[in-house]
Amino acid sequence: MRRRGAWINVKRQTRRQFVKTTASAVAGASALGASSCFPEVGGRWPRELDACVAAEPLAPVSGRGRVVEVHDATSVIEEPRPAIQGEVVSSMLQEVIVALAQGAADPWRVLLPSAEAGTRIGIKVNCLNEQCPTSVAVTRALVDSLKQGLGLPGEQVLVWDRRTDELSKCGYTEEALGCRVYGTVTSPSDASGPGYERDFCTVVNGKTTHLSRILTRETDITINVPVLKTHGVSGVTAALKNIYGVIDNPGEFHKDLNEALPVIYGLPPVRERIQLTLLDALIAVTVGGTSSPPDTFARRLLGAQDPLALDLYALQLVNQLRQEKEIVLGDIDPAVTAWLEEGHRLGLGAREIELVEIVRG
Repeated sequence: MRRRGAWINVKRQTRRQFVKTTASAVAGASALGASSCFPEVGGRWPRELDACVAAEPLAPVSGRGRVVEVHDATSVIEEPRPAIQGEVVSSMLQEVIVALAQGAADPWRVLLPSAEAGTRIGIKVNCLNEQCPTSVAVTRALVDSLKQGLGLPGEQVLVWDRRTDELSKCGYTEEALGCRVYGTVTSPSDASGPGYERDFCTVVNGKTTHLSRILTRETDITINVPVLKTHGVSGVTAALKNIYGVIDNPGEFHKDLNEALPVIYGLPPVRERIQLTLLDALIAVTVGGTSSPPDTFARRLLGAQDPLALDLYALQLVNQLRQEKEIVLGDIDPAVTAWLEEGHRLGLGAREIELVEIVRG
């Protein structure tokens, strides 16, 4: 089949699949305008990523997922104004890494066994809420630890999120971190940057999404570094919810989040690249939603290779912090955290936690 003199590479599919795929493409063209939707198609329409189609379902994980928590009362000072103490945070991070690697002398080689001399490591932060982003201090400590532990130059480490302008507003610069820093796109009005994959992944209820090319093309390993926040739709933001910053249309997956969130995280290009999650719980939001100001100095760093176990503990921690308020708040509504059980069913991690607590200061 030819279109404008070029061969179109069409996969064999049933009529039902063809109608579904065509409808998705037409809907995308209608929303964005045909000229902007497919500027580089090279003679063919977008299709579903082979990596998403070929995935084998995972079995539910048995046993317990290891979560390390380091709590240091000196990590954040409140007066004269709140400030994170970089040196304290750096040593806290190192304790998390060593404990996760169960005391290994070379912990990064244990946690990231596939890392080699030319490996490019991405650090996915969360800068959606300028008042409570993943802290620069935590990210800088991680960058320094990777460079020292794996012998990586700064050019092979990339700190990123969905937009460069949001990163800049939160203090994320190459000078501050000693590595590359940029977003999937530059800003809402400037789509320059790596952008999103032309081809899509089917998720749920006939809806599709496109993955950031930073995840799929510009990095080999991803370390997920969310910040602890409550959320009106998911209940809590931690490992799984931070992945909404990897796709181009997160708002489309809020009404069916309990079903969609685990599926998105479970897409092979996502779950296979994310090999570690570090949760910044130094300053947190425990009351409110996405754009709410921070309200709690939790003074903790958490780490896990099991994202589901980490999210289970993050939910417990938020509920604990809410109980400690002067006006005691109730627990997060279990109805909005049903994605945790669905994540276990899909094989994303364990439903029980092996907690390693380290209290300092």
